[in-house]
Amino acid sequence: MKNVALALFALLGGAMAAAPAQAQSVSLDCGGSNLCFVTVQGLSYDTIAWSFDKQGTDALFPRNCTNLDWCDFHCPKRPGSIAATVRLVASNQIVASATTQAACTKDPL
Repeated sequence: MKNVALALFALLGGAMAAAPAQAQSVSLDCGGSNLCFVTVQGLSYDTIAWSFDKQGTDALFPRNCTNLDWCDFHCPKRPGSIAATVRLVASNQIVASATTQAACTKDPL
């Protein structure tokens, strides 16, 4: 009986060890200029909400970026750095967020 229990434990333990771990993360990439995109792994959410701190620039946003995995913008007269934040929301609760600086220029670099 003891050998059966050990064999069963080894079998179940091996099956559990074979299951891959799933990372839960959100990352925000604003490399280059005038564009940010979000990558989500292993998180459930209802809404992707974007916000920006213009930080003295004249940043313009040609579209509502809600629920898009990317957001574009430009600064026609006062270029500079802006702060981009993305929040993942599920059932009216923020489940993850990411913030980074983004270059805002007249024309994309």
